[in-house]
Amino acid sequence: MPKKTDIQKKPELYSQDGNIEAHIIADMLRIESITSELREFKTDTKQRLNKLEGWIVAIVGVTVTTLLATIGGLVLRVLS
Repeated sequence: MPKKTDIQKKPELYSQDGNIEAHIIADMLRIESITSELREFKTDTKQRLNKLEGWIVAIVGVTVTTLLATIGGLVLRVLS
């Protein structure tokens, strides 16, 4: 039977690659990409929430108006 060999992988550090600047630049580009995506997400979410707020205000307005009209009609019927 063949023996199992123990292969231990050591984590590679940036300093072992010899090209630290390239890794730093790549990391900075990733960070910039993530922050720009977050900005886009923020603006899109803000627009959607503004639309949702408009719908909620409209629904509440219609509900309150209908309630007031119904109560006014009932009061007029009771008084007359």
